[in-house]
Amino acid sequence: MPEYRIDDLARVAGTTSRNVRAYQERGLLPPPEKRGRVGIYTDAHLARLKLVDSLLQRGFTTAHIADFIIGWENGKDLGEVLGLEDAVTQPWTTSEPARIPLAVAREFLGDDAGEQFDRLVQVGVVEVEGEECIIRDTELLAGIVEIAEFGFTPRELVDIHVRVHTAVDAIAKDLIGTVTAHIRGQHGPGWLPEGDEVAVTADMLNKMRALGVSSVHSALARALDQNLQRELGDHLAAALDLDTRGQSGLSA
Repeated sequence: MPEYRIDDLARVAGTTSRNVRAYQERGLLPPPEKRGRVGIYTDAHLARLKLVDSLLQRGFTTAHIADFIIGWENGKDLGEVLGLEDAVTQPWTTSEPARIPLAVAREFLGDDAGEQFDRLVQVGVVEVEGEECIIRDTELLAGIVEIAEFGFTPRELVDIHVRVHTAVDAIAKDLIGTVTAHIRGQHGPGWLPEGDEVAVTADMLNKMRALGVSSVHSALARALDQNLQRELGDHLAAALDLDTRGQSGLSA
């Protein structure tokens, strides 16, 4: 399991070390493991930190969140609670962020770099920080660079990703809506898991996420195969038709 010092934890979570200490003082974040004078945090702390930040962004106060967490953990195993938090907050993206000079990124994106940056920022692929560009999905960037070598413009490639993002975002909303409706249908609104239900709910969420990723991947792969075969067939048929007409003209 990854381990973090406080500065590393804050950086990965997108917050500050000062906030981490404040959350600990308010009981929102479990204390780290002490190794000498150094506090060591884990992914369990990272999941809790992301959950707290998410609730704060929704307008809840630290006092409300503290009461909620204390009440939730009452009589429960902390590991199970953090396991559920991890299922909700842990990202499935494995690509490590990369930083490149903003000038290099702008050169690649061309004359309308500003517009393309805005679109990529909107879908969460990049962030602009001073004179640097933070790439949140380096695998995607590598793919775009490779395809650009075949003559596609940056705008065309950004268009593709934005359309894919929009479609997949709709699928994700539908999937999460199905899970939410299922939980409410079984337990009613405002339900929180207790006892063994915590681990069961975390397991269900993880498996549902895996099913969603697998479903999108396999469906897209099949659709690409089918459409590629059809488009290639249409292209070859048109090429053969032109060739036949050309030969007929020569023989005439």
